[in-house]
Amino acid sequence: MKRKLFFKLLMTMICGMILPGLMAIQAGAFEIITKEDIVQKTVMIEDFIKTADNFIVLMDTSQSMNHRWAKDSTKSKLEVAKEILVDGERALPDLGYNAALYEFSPTEALYPMGPLDKEKYAQAINGVKADAEGNTFLPRALRDLEPVLQGASGKTVVFVFTDGTFSEIGPGLKDPGDMTTELAAKYDVCFYVIGDGTSTRAQKRLEDMARSNECSRLIPFAKFVDNPQYNSGALYVVKTRPELQTLTTMKTAGAKGDNILFDFGSAALGMEYHAELDKVAEYLQSNPNSYAVLAGYTDSVGSEEYNLGLSRRRAESAAAYLTNNANVDEDRIVLQWFGELNPVAGNDTSEGRRMNRRVEVAVGIQ
Repeated sequence: MKRKLFFKLLMTMICGMILPGLMAIQAGAFEIITKEDIVQKTVMIEDFIKTADNFIVLMDTSQSMNHRWAKDSTKSKLEVAKEILVDGERALPDLGYNAALYEFSPTEALYPMGPLDKEKYAQAINGVKADAEGNTFLPRALRDLEPVLQGASGKTVVFVFTDGTFSEIGPGLKDPGDMTTELAAKYDVCFYVIGDGTSTRAQKRLEDMARSNECSRLIPFAKFVDNPQYNSGALYVVKTRPELQTLTTMKTAGAKGDNILFDFGSAALGMEYHAELDKVAEYLQSNPNSYAVLAGYTDSVGSEEYNLGLSRRRAESAAAYLTNNANVDEDRIVLQWFGELNPVAGNDTSEGRRMNRRVEVAVGIQ
């Protein structure tokens, strides 16, 4: 319990670095945040900004979700998924979202699409089946999703907790990956697919769903558990403003580094940033409980879909250096990408656009 409370406080103090876009890091070099840095200094106060108007959770409650989520765990995938939802609901700021929660085995609306009432939504999470049972009706759940998307206004994020298997058979039955791609083409929606395939075919199905468009992605179950900022990054980012405060001393909270800048239209990592990333890797290797967050951004030139893809490739480029050149395990790297969202400078000048073509680098401690 003390460890959890400490981590929550820690995350509050460094959220400007750990959540995507929270702080435009302008430090001159890689900097470890220690208790001396935190006492009596200017801190960044959070202003939450929505990145989506609606969110929908599709929870697989079929029998296959009874499997343990990790080899050394006694908890099932369903139990841990419910814990993720509980923690996410508690941390979610009240920004006027519309929300829905469905379990599918078969589809049942536990919280039909409507304005988010956090108390009632928490009750709906508690209503998710305690024990996973029955067949998996993933295609049916995606068919049932379309009328909900038709009635939604603005951007919608759909969190799909599933292992990629389903029980439905029959002529003309579409694969879930094709269904999500069609939905992404018709509606302003991003799919966050959380799970691990129980077979090669099931894993490919999850990957196909995550390729529906540039804002969709696949997050392995364990990685989502270890890095809850995936949830927040989908729904909001944080603008920060300075305020002088005197704070109590803390242990090391994490680290921050220079923003990595990119040429126009490019995701190629400049050699001048190798030393900066080497310092990040050195910190990670010296702190086994730490992890890196790499958040990619672009300037305002180009379409939203193009810029989302470009910002993703930029984050991947920085991650590739850490894994290939500095031997950092990819499970300790959280990738986020947001296109032109949350600029650190004006896009009306060439210098401002140069500053916005970036990957923000931060390190946190679990």
